[in-house]
Amino acid sequence: MDKRQLEKDYSPPKNVIIIGGSLSGLMHGIMLHRLGSTVRILEQSLTHTPVSHMAGVCLGIDVQHLLKRFDRTSDIPLGISAVQLQSLDRQGKIRPFLRINRIMSSWDALYFRLRANFDMQASHYVPHPPALDLRADENSHGANARARYEIGKQVVGIEQFKTGQLLVRYKDHMDGGTDAQALADLVIGADGPNSIVRTIFLDPGQTDRKYTGYVAWRGVVPEEQVSGETREVFRANITYSILKGEGGHVILYYIPGEGGSVEPGKRLLNFCWYTNVPLSSLDTIMTDINGRRHQTKLPPGQVRPEVWETQKSIAKTQFAPPYLEVIEKIRSPFLHLITDYCSSRASFMGGKVLLVGDAVTLLRPHIAYSTNQAAYHALLTEKLVTGKLTLEKWEYQVTTAAYLQWRRSAWFGEYFQRPLYISIGTAMLFWATSALAKLRIWMGWLPPQAI
Repeated sequence: MDKRQLEKDYSPPKNVIIIGGSLSGLMHGIMLHRLGSTVRILEQSLTHTPVSHMAGVCLGIDVQHLLKRFDRTSDIPLGISAVQLQSLDRQGKIRPFLRINRIMSSWDALYFRLRANFDMQASHYVPHPPALDLRADENSHGANARARYEIGKQVVGIEQFKTGQLLVRYKDHMDGGTDAQALADLVIGADGPNSIVRTIFLDPGQTDRKYTGYVAWRGVVPEEQVSGETREVFRANITYSILKGEGGHVILYYIPGEGGSVEPGKRLLNFCWYTNVPLSSLDTIMTDINGRRHQTKLPPGQVRPEVWETQKSIAKTQFAPPYLEVIEKIRSPFLHLITDYCSSRASFMGGKVLLVGDAVTLLRPHIAYSTNQAAYHALLTEKLVTGKLTLEKWEYQVTTAAYLQWRRSAWFGEYFQRPLYISIGTAMLFWATSALAKLRIWMGWLPPQAI
Protein backbone atom coordinates (compact mmCIF):
# COMPACT_ATOMS: atom_id res chain seq x y z
CA MET A 1 0.00 0.00 0.00
CA ASP A 2 1.48 3.38 -0.97
CA LYS A 3 1.54 6.47 1.24
CA ARG A 4 -1.45 8.14 -0.43
CA GLN A 5 -3.62 5.06 0.04
CA LEU A 6 -2.48 4.73 3.65
CA GLU A 7 -3.50 8.33 4.42
CA LYS A 8 -6.84 7.91 2.63
CA ASP A 9 -7.77 4.78 4.59
CA TYR A 10 -6.55 6.05 7.96
CA SER A 11 -8.85 8.14 10.17
CA PRO A 12 -8.00 9.60 13.61
CA PRO A 13 -9.07 7.55 16.65
CA LYS A 14 -12.66 8.22 17.72
CA ASN A 15 -12.15 8.15 21.50
CA VAL A 16 -8.86 9.14 23.11
CA ILE A 17 -7.90 9.12 26.77
CA ILE A 18 -4.89 11.19 27.76
CA ILE A 19 -3.43 10.38 31.15
CA GLY A 20 -1.93 13.55 32.61
CA GLY A 21 -3.17 17.11 32.12
CA SER A 22 0.03 19.12 32.09
CA LEU A 23 1.70 20.69 29.04
CA SER A 24 2.29 17.52 27.01
CA GLY A 25 -1.19 16.17 27.65
CA LEU A 26 -2.79 19.46 26.65
CA MET A 27 -0.73 19.78 23.47
CA HIS A 28 -1.82 16.30 22.39
CA GLY A 29 -5.40 17.01 23.47
CA ILE A 30 -5.68 20.17 21.38
CA MET A 31 -4.20 18.48 18.32
CA LEU A 32 -6.45 15.40 18.53
CA HIS A 33 -9.60 17.43 19.20
CA ARG A 34 -8.89 19.53 16.10
CA LEU A 35 -8.60 16.32 14.10
CA GLY A 36 -12.08 15.33 15.26
CA SER A 37 -11.39 12.93 18.14
CA THR A 38 -13.30 12.92 21.40
CA VAL A 39 -10.63 13.57 24.04
CA ARG A 40 -10.78 12.94 27.78
CA ILE A 41 -7.84 14.15 29.83
CA LEU A 42 -7.61 12.35 33.17
CA GLU A 43 -5.63 14.48 35.61
CA GLN A 44 -4.71 13.23 39.07
CA SER A 45 -4.61 16.63 40.82
CA LEU A 46 -7.75 17.87 42.52
CA THR A 47 -7.91 21.36 41.03
CA HIS A 48 -8.40 22.97 37.64
CA THR A 49 -6.02 25.73 38.68
CA PRO A 50 -2.86 23.94 39.84
CA VAL A 51 -0.47 25.60 42.24
CA SER A 52 1.89 27.86 40.33
CA HIS A 53 5.10 26.13 39.26
CA MET A 54 6.75 29.56 39.39
CA ALA A 55 9.17 28.33 36.75
CA GLY A 56 10.37 29.63 33.44
CA VAL A 57 10.05 27.69 30.20
CA CYS A 58 11.67 28.25 26.83
CA LEU A 59 9.32 28.15 23.85
CA GLY A 60 11.41 26.29 21.29
CA ILE A 61 10.83 25.96 17.57
CA ASP A 62 8.40 23.03 17.82
CA VAL A 63 6.35 24.80 20.51
CA GLN A 64 6.13 27.87 18.29
CA HIS A 65 5.16 25.73 15.29
CA LEU A 66 2.44 23.93 17.26
CA LEU A 67 1.05 27.20 18.63
CA LYS A 68 1.12 28.82 15.19
CA ARG A 69 -1.15 26.07 13.91
CA PHE A 70 -3.46 25.48 16.87
CA ASP A 71 -3.40 28.54 19.15
CA ARG A 72 -6.53 30.73 18.96
CA THR A 73 -5.19 33.26 21.51
CA SER A 74 -2.46 34.70 19.31
CA ASP A 75 -3.38 38.25 20.36
CA ILE A 76 -1.79 37.48 23.76
CA PRO A 77 2.04 37.76 23.74
CA LEU A 78 3.83 34.42 23.93
CA GLY A 79 6.56 35.60 26.27
CA ILE A 80 9.69 37.73 26.54
CA SER A 81 12.47 37.73 23.96
CA ALA A 82 16.00 36.97 25.15
CA VAL A 83 18.65 38.04 22.65
CA GLN A 84 21.91 37.26 24.41
CA LEU A 85 23.48 34.57 26.56
CA GLN A 86 25.95 36.19 28.95
CA SER A 87 27.93 35.37 32.08
CA LEU A 88 28.57 37.47 35.15
CA ASP A 89 31.79 37.24 37.18
CA ARG A 90 32.13 37.74 40.96
CA GLN A 91 32.74 41.46 40.51
CA GLY A 92 29.58 41.85 38.41
CA LYS A 93 31.35 42.29 35.09
CA ILE A 94 29.24 41.20 32.12
CA ARG A 95 30.84 38.84 29.63
CA PRO A 96 28.70 38.37 26.49
CA PHE A 97 28.91 34.80 25.27
CA LEU A 98 26.45 34.14 22.44
CA ARG A 99 23.78 35.98 20.45
CA ILE A 100 20.52 34.01 20.70
CA ASN A 101 16.85 34.30 19.88
CA ARG A 102 14.74 32.73 22.62
CA ILE A 103 11.18 33.28 23.77
CA MET A 104 10.99 32.89 27.56
CA SER A 105 7.63 32.26 29.17
CA SER A 106 6.41 30.61 32.37
CA TRP A 107 4.79 27.26 33.05
CA ASP A 108 1.65 29.03 34.26
CA ALA A 109 1.27 31.25 31.20
CA LEU A 110 1.69 28.34 28.79
CA TYR A 111 -0.54 25.98 30.80
CA PHE A 112 -3.50 28.37 30.90
CA ARG A 113 -3.00 29.27 27.23
CA LEU A 114 -3.27 25.58 26.35
CA ARG A 115 -6.26 25.07 28.66
CA ALA A 116 -8.07 27.94 26.94
CA ASN A 117 -7.47 26.27 23.58
CA PHE A 118 -8.41 22.78 24.76
CA ASP A 119 -11.57 23.21 26.84
CA MET A 120 -12.14 26.98 27.03
CA GLN A 121 -10.96 27.21 30.65
CA ALA A 122 -10.93 30.91 31.59
CA SER A 123 -8.15 32.34 33.74
CA HIS A 124 -6.46 35.63 34.50
CA TYR A 125 -4.01 34.68 31.73
CA VAL A 126 -6.81 34.14 29.18
CA PRO A 127 -10.00 35.77 30.51
CA HIS A 128 -11.99 35.17 27.31
CA PRO A 129 -11.10 31.79 25.75
CA PRO A 130 -11.82 31.26 22.06
CA ALA A 131 -14.58 28.97 20.82
CA LEU A 132 -13.54 25.44 19.92
CA ASP A 133 -13.29 24.28 16.32
CA LEU A 134 -16.36 22.43 15.05
CA ARG A 135 -16.58 19.28 12.99
CA ALA A 136 -18.77 19.52 9.91
CA ASP A 137 -21.59 17.64 11.64
CA GLU A 138 -21.71 19.37 15.05
CA ASN A 139 -22.58 22.54 16.93
CA SER A 140 -20.63 24.29 19.69
CA HIS A 141 -22.15 22.05 22.37
CA GLY A 142 -20.90 18.97 20.55
CA ALA A 143 -17.41 20.42 20.16
CA ASN A 144 -17.28 21.26 23.86
CA ALA A 145 -18.42 17.76 24.78
CA ARG A 146 -15.48 16.31 22.84
CA ALA A 147 -12.95 18.16 25.05
CA ARG A 148 -13.12 17.01 28.66
CA TYR A 149 -10.56 17.82 31.33
CA GLU A 150 -11.34 15.72 34.40
CA ILE A 151 -9.54 16.24 37.70
CA GLY A 152 -9.09 13.83 40.60
CA LYS A 153 -8.69 10.80 38.33
CA GLN A 154 -5.87 8.45 39.40
CA VAL A 155 -5.25 5.83 36.74
CA VAL A 156 -4.35 2.40 38.10
CA GLY A 157 -4.52 0.07 35.10
CA ILE A 158 -4.90 -0.37 31.35
CA GLU A 159 -6.28 -3.47 29.63
CA GLN A 160 -6.96 -4.38 26.02
CA PHE A 161 -9.90 -6.35 24.66
CA LYS A 162 -9.61 -8.76 21.75
CA THR A 163 -11.34 -6.15 19.62
CA GLY A 164 -8.36 -3.83 20.20
CA GLN A 165 -10.33 -1.39 22.34
CA LEU A 166 -8.75 -0.30 25.61
CA LEU A 167 -10.14 -0.22 29.14
CA VAL A 168 -8.64 2.38 31.48
CA ARG A 169 -9.26 1.80 35.18
CA TYR A 170 -8.94 4.65 37.66
CA LYS A 171 -9.79 5.89 41.14
CA ASP A 172 -12.20 8.81 41.08
CA HIS A 173 -11.12 11.03 43.97
CA MET A 174 -13.87 13.52 43.14
CA ASP A 175 -16.26 10.76 44.17
CA GLY A 176 -14.56 9.51 47.32
CA GLY A 177 -11.98 7.38 45.56
CA THR A 178 -14.46 4.99 43.98
CA ASP A 179 -13.35 2.61 41.25
CA ALA A 180 -14.22 3.71 37.74
CA GLN A 181 -13.36 2.81 34.17
CA ALA A 182 -13.48 4.22 30.66
CA LEU A 183 -13.10 2.92 27.12
CA ALA A 184 -10.73 4.31 24.51
CA ASP A 185 -9.37 3.58 21.05
CA LEU A 186 -6.06 5.27 21.93
CA VAL A 187 -4.40 6.01 25.27
CA ILE A 188 -1.62 8.56 25.58
CA GLY A 189 0.59 8.48 28.65
CA ALA A 190 1.48 12.12 29.26
CA ASP A 191 1.71 11.68 33.01
CA GLY A 192 5.21 13.02 33.55
CA PRO A 193 8.31 11.76 35.36
CA ASN A 194 6.39 9.46 37.73
CA SER A 195 4.33 7.99 34.90
CA ILE A 196 1.96 5.22 35.94
CA VAL A 197 1.73 4.22 32.26
CA ARG A 198 5.48 3.65 32.16
CA THR A 199 5.27 1.66 35.38
CA ILE A 200 2.48 -0.54 34.01
CA PHE A 201 4.32 -1.57 30.85
CA LEU A 202 8.01 -1.61 31.79
CA ASP A 203 9.71 -4.00 34.18
CA PRO A 204 10.55 -2.92 37.75
CA GLY A 205 13.83 -1.03 37.85
CA GLN A 206 13.42 0.20 34.28
CA THR A 207 11.02 2.93 35.29
CA ASP A 208 12.91 4.70 38.06
CA ARG A 209 14.13 8.28 38.01
CA LYS A 210 17.82 8.63 38.92
CA TYR A 211 19.08 11.37 41.21
CA THR A 212 21.94 13.16 39.46
CA GLY A 213 23.67 14.48 42.59
CA TYR A 214 22.48 18.09 42.56
CA VAL A 215 19.38 20.19 43.24
CA ALA A 216 17.84 23.42 41.99
CA TRP A 217 16.93 26.29 44.33
CA ARG A 218 14.35 28.47 42.61
CA GLY A 219 12.36 31.62 43.10
CA VAL A 220 10.91 34.65 41.36
CA VAL A 221 11.08 38.35 42.18
CA PRO A 222 8.93 41.15 40.68
CA GLU A 223 11.32 43.34 38.69
CA GLU A 224 9.89 46.47 40.29
CA GLN A 225 11.44 45.35 43.59
CA VAL A 226 15.04 45.46 42.32
CA SER A 227 17.20 48.43 41.43
CA GLY A 228 17.44 49.91 37.96
CA GLU A 229 21.09 48.85 37.78
CA THR A 230 20.20 45.21 38.39
CA ARG A 231 17.36 45.31 35.88
CA GLU A 232 19.75 46.64 33.27
CA VAL A 233 22.23 43.81 33.85
CA PHE A 234 19.58 41.19 33.13
CA ARG A 235 17.70 43.13 30.40
CA ALA A 236 16.85 40.95 27.36
CA ASN A 237 19.50 38.45 28.42
CA ILE A 238 19.83 34.96 29.82
CA THR A 239 22.56 35.34 32.42
CA TYR A 240 24.53 32.52 34.01
CA SER A 241 27.60 32.03 36.15
CA ILE A 242 29.61 28.91 36.92
CA LEU A 243 30.54 29.02 40.59
CA LYS A 244 33.91 28.15 42.06
CA GLY A 245 34.58 25.94 45.04
CA GLU A 246 31.96 23.28 45.64
CA GLY A 247 30.65 23.44 42.08
CA GLY A 248 27.33 24.58 40.74
CA HIS A 249 25.92 27.36 38.63
CA VAL A 250 23.23 30.02 38.66
CA ILE A 251 20.98 31.23 35.83
CA LEU A 252 18.58 34.16 35.70
CA TYR A 253 16.20 35.61 33.10
CA TYR A 254 12.91 37.47 32.75
CA ILE A 255 9.56 35.70 32.52
CA PRO A 256 5.99 37.08 32.23
CA GLY A 257 4.49 38.52 35.39
CA GLU A 258 0.99 38.48 36.85
CA GLY A 259 -1.57 37.45 34.27
CA GLY A 260 1.17 36.89 31.70
CA SER A 261 2.21 40.53 31.54
CA VAL A 262 5.33 41.22 29.46
CA GLU A 263 5.25 44.96 30.13
CA PRO A 264 8.54 46.31 31.55
CA GLY A 265 8.11 46.89 35.26
CA LYS A 266 5.49 44.14 35.60
CA ARG A 267 7.61 41.13 34.72
CA LEU A 268 9.36 38.62 36.99
CA LEU A 269 13.02 37.79 37.40
CA ASN A 270 13.31 33.99 37.37
CA PHE A 271 16.18 32.73 39.54
CA CYS A 272 17.63 29.21 39.55
CA TRP A 273 20.70 28.04 41.48
CA TYR A 274 22.06 24.49 41.08
CA THR A 275 24.11 23.08 43.95
CA ASN A 276 25.70 19.67 44.49
CA VAL A 277 24.08 17.85 47.40
CA PRO A 278 25.03 14.33 48.56
CA LEU A 279 22.30 11.81 49.26
CA SER A 280 23.11 11.98 52.98
CA SER A 281 22.07 15.66 53.09
CA LEU A 282 18.77 15.39 51.25
CA ASP A 283 16.74 14.62 54.37
CA THR A 284 17.81 17.97 55.82
CA ILE A 285 16.91 20.19 52.89
CA MET A 286 13.87 18.23 51.65
CA THR A 287 12.04 18.26 54.99
CA ASP A 288 9.42 21.01 55.00
CA ILE A 289 8.28 23.47 57.70
CA ASN A 290 5.86 20.84 59.04
CA GLY A 291 8.48 18.09 59.31
CA ARG A 292 7.36 16.18 56.22
CA ARG A 293 10.07 14.72 53.97
CA HIS A 294 9.38 15.37 50.27
CA GLN A 295 10.81 13.07 47.62
CA THR A 296 11.59 15.26 44.61
CA LYS A 297 9.99 18.71 45.07
CA LEU A 298 9.57 21.15 47.94
CA PRO A 299 6.80 23.63 47.00
CA PRO A 300 6.90 27.42 47.48
CA GLY A 301 6.48 28.39 51.10
CA GLN A 302 7.61 24.98 52.39
CA VAL A 303 11.40 25.49 52.58
CA ARG A 304 12.42 25.83 56.22
CA PRO A 305 13.70 29.36 56.99
CA GLU A 306 16.95 28.11 58.53
CA VAL A 307 17.72 26.06 55.43
CA TRP A 308 17.14 29.05 53.14
CA GLU A 309 19.23 31.32 55.38
CA THR A 310 22.10 28.84 55.11
CA GLN A 311 21.85 28.96 51.32
CA LYS A 312 21.83 32.76 51.31
CA SER A 313 24.93 32.76 53.49
CA ILE A 314 26.69 30.53 50.96
CA ALA A 315 25.53 32.82 48.16
CA LYS A 316 27.28 35.80 49.77
CA THR A 317 30.61 34.03 49.28
CA GLN A 318 29.98 33.17 45.61
CA PHE A 319 27.56 35.56 43.90
CA ALA A 320 28.03 38.87 42.14
CA PRO A 321 26.03 41.80 43.61
CA PRO A 322 23.14 41.67 41.05
CA TYR A 323 22.45 38.03 41.95
CA LEU A 324 22.63 38.82 45.66
CA GLU A 325 20.07 41.60 45.32
CA VAL A 326 17.65 39.17 43.66
CA ILE A 327 18.17 36.29 46.08
CA GLU A 328 17.61 38.56 49.08
CA LYS A 329 14.18 39.51 47.72
CA ILE A 330 12.94 35.96 47.08
CA ARG A 331 10.05 35.48 49.51
CA SER A 332 8.92 31.95 48.62
CA PRO A 333 11.86 29.84 47.46
CA PHE A 334 11.21 26.32 46.28
CA LEU A 335 13.44 23.36 45.64
CA HIS A 336 13.57 20.27 43.48
CA LEU A 337 15.99 17.44 42.91
CA ILE A 338 17.49 17.09 39.45
CA THR A 339 16.67 13.62 38.21
CA ASP A 340 16.65 12.04 34.78
CA TYR A 341 15.36 9.02 32.92
CA CYS A 342 15.26 7.75 29.34
CA SER A 343 13.00 4.99 28.05
CA SER A 344 13.95 2.75 25.16
CA ARG A 345 10.25 2.23 24.34
CA ALA A 346 7.41 4.64 23.65
CA SER A 347 4.56 2.44 22.37
CA PHE A 348 2.71 -0.56 23.76
CA MET A 349 -0.24 -2.79 22.92
CA GLY A 350 0.40 -2.52 19.20
CA GLY A 351 0.55 1.26 19.25
CA LYS A 352 -2.73 1.66 21.13
CA VAL A 353 -0.81 3.11 24.10
CA LEU A 354 1.81 5.82 23.58
CA LEU A 355 4.27 7.45 25.97
CA VAL A 356 5.03 11.12 25.36
CA GLY A 357 6.79 14.09 26.95
CA ASP A 358 8.50 13.66 30.31
CA ALA A 359 6.83 10.27 30.68
CA VAL A 360 9.09 8.81 27.99
CA THR A 361 12.23 10.85 28.74
CA LEU A 362 12.96 13.20 31.62
CA LEU A 363 15.64 15.65 30.52
CA ARG A 364 17.79 17.74 32.80
CA PRO A 365 16.66 21.37 32.54
CA HIS A 366 19.94 22.91 31.29
CA ILE A 367 19.13 22.57 27.58
CA ALA A 368 15.63 24.07 27.99
CA TYR A 369 14.18 21.35 25.76
CA SER A 370 11.53 19.57 27.84
CA THR A 371 8.63 21.76 26.66
CA ASN A 372 9.86 21.59 23.08
CA GLN A 373 10.07 17.79 23.36
CA ALA A 374 6.38 17.71 24.32
CA ALA A 375 5.46 19.74 21.23
CA TYR A 376 7.74 17.63 19.01
CA HIS A 377 5.96 14.50 20.22
CA ALA A 378 2.52 16.04 19.60
CA LEU A 379 3.45 16.94 16.02
CA LEU A 380 4.80 13.44 15.42
CA THR A 381 1.68 11.89 16.94
CA GLU A 382 -0.44 13.93 14.53
CA LYS A 383 1.44 12.30 11.65
CA LEU A 384 0.93 8.88 13.24
CA VAL A 385 -2.83 9.14 13.75
CA THR A 386 -3.38 10.59 10.27
CA GLY A 387 -1.43 7.81 8.61
CA LYS A 388 1.52 9.92 7.45
CA LEU A 389 3.89 8.00 9.71
CA THR A 390 3.99 4.31 10.61
CA LEU A 391 4.10 3.24 14.24
CA GLU A 392 7.63 1.90 13.78
CA LYS A 393 8.86 5.22 12.39
CA TRP A 394 7.01 7.17 15.09
CA GLU A 395 8.64 5.20 17.89
CA TYR A 396 12.04 5.27 16.20
CA GLN A 397 11.96 9.04 15.87
CA VAL A 398 10.64 9.57 19.40
CA THR A 399 13.15 7.32 21.14
CA THR A 400 16.17 8.24 19.01
CA ALA A 401 15.66 11.98 19.43
CA ALA A 402 14.88 11.53 23.12
CA TYR A 403 18.09 9.59 23.75
CA LEU A 404 20.15 12.24 21.97
CA GLN A 405 18.59 15.10 23.95
CA TRP A 406 18.95 13.13 27.18
CA ARG A 407 22.66 12.69 26.49
CA ARG A 408 22.97 16.38 25.68
CA SER A 409 21.22 17.41 28.88
CA ALA A 410 23.48 15.12 30.93
CA TRP A 411 26.58 16.59 29.28
CA PHE A 412 25.50 20.16 30.03
CA GLY A 413 24.64 19.26 33.61
CA GLU A 414 27.90 17.49 34.33
CA TYR A 415 29.90 20.29 32.66
CA PHE A 416 28.26 22.92 34.88
CA GLN A 417 28.36 20.89 38.10
CA ARG A 418 31.52 18.76 37.97
CA PRO A 419 35.25 19.19 37.38
CA LEU A 420 36.27 18.89 33.73
CA TYR A 421 38.02 15.53 34.19
CA ILE A 422 34.74 14.05 35.41
CA SER A 423 32.41 15.69 32.90
CA ILE A 424 34.50 14.79 29.86
CA GLY A 425 33.05 11.28 29.82
CA THR A 426 29.49 12.54 29.38
CA ALA A 427 30.70 14.90 26.65
CA MET A 428 32.21 12.01 24.71
CA LEU A 429 29.00 9.99 25.02
CA PHE A 430 26.94 12.92 23.72
CA TRP A 431 29.22 13.59 20.74
CA ALA A 432 29.22 9.91 19.79
CA THR A 433 25.40 9.89 19.99
CA SER A 434 25.22 13.12 17.99
CA ALA A 435 27.48 11.76 15.25
CA LEU A 436 25.29 8.66 14.98
CA ALA A 437 22.15 10.82 14.80
CA LYS A 438 23.63 12.93 12.00
CA LEU A 439 24.45 9.75 10.11
CA ARG A 440 20.84 8.62 10.52
CA ILE A 441 19.65 11.99 9.18
CA TRP A 442 21.98 11.67 6.20
CA MET A 443 20.59 8.20 5.55
CA GLY A 444 17.02 9.55 5.75
CA TRP A 445 16.12 7.55 8.86
CA LEU A 446 15.64 10.56 11.14
CA PRO A 447 14.21 14.06 10.46
CA PRO A 448 16.67 16.98 10.80
CA GLN A 449 14.60 18.68 13.52
CA ALA A 450 15.33 15.75 15.84
CA ILE A 451 18.70 17.32 16.68
